[in-house]
Amino acid sequence: MKVLYAAAEISPFARMTNTADLLRFLPASLQDKGFEIRILLPKYGTINDRRNRLHEVIRLSGIKVEIGNKVESMRIKVASIPNAKLQVYFLDNDTYFKRKALYKDPKSGEYFDDNDERLVFYNKGVLETVKKLGWQPDIIHCHDWPAGLIPLLVREKYKEDKIFKNSKLIYNLHHPENEGVFDEKILDLLDLPDSVDRDKIVEDGKVDIRKIGLDYSDYVVTGNEITDQLDDLFKSMNIEARKIQGAPQDVSAKFADFYNEIADQEA
Repeated sequence: MKVLYAAAEISPFARMTNTADLLRFLPASLQDKGFEIRILLPKYGTINDRRNRLHEVIRLSGIKVEIGNKVESMRIKVASIPNAKLQVYFLDNDTYFKRKALYKDPKSGEYFDDNDERLVFYNKGVLETVKKLGWQPDIIHCHDWPAGLIPLLVREKYKEDKIFKNSKLIYNLHHPENEGVFDEKILDLLDLPDSVDRDKIVEDGKVDIRKIGLDYSDYVVTGNEITDQLDDLFKSMNIEARKIQGAPQDVSAKFADFYNEIADQEA
């Protein structure tokens, strides 16, 4: 079974929350169980190529990503998780990810003005990379708000792509924090089909990426730090979230069972 992981953090390369530590262990453990894993992460400027032994994947060169009226090129680099035989693919672009920070300016503490473009680039870049690989994922496992646009893109913009036709979409919330609320112009950057009901997505002129992930995914999973507030959100959206919690080794076994369970279900 092929499982794609889309996340903005994974230890030791980039860490914002405890999710990074879980994602260092979980995919490697599942690979040991026989799953075929791909992990795609932004190549932030904080990630040192030499220290982390990154090298460019030449056969994946030349990938273009459209962000509104702009087109950005992308380099794909790869490195192995230390002490694990598992590679991480890095989406490298000087415009959006060369800076020495993740989503906030370290001097001012303010969010970068172009975070909407950066997130569109990453979410679309993940899917464009998978297409270039020619690798058809059975499961697309998206983590927290930075990967919340992927379910919408797969279901709407990429719905005619055979490579994603049978993919099951899991949206995994590990934390109650949500930094993915943007002005509605972020939808213009996605270049969605006219058939998409924007009124369903926009609320008071804002777009909540987390809600998009919840609404367009097939399955919602929560982690250890989910609060009653999020339980209320799930109820308001009529979502039945599965709680997969516990120590990393327990979580690994539970996800293996979960993947097998949903893969056997008809689309």
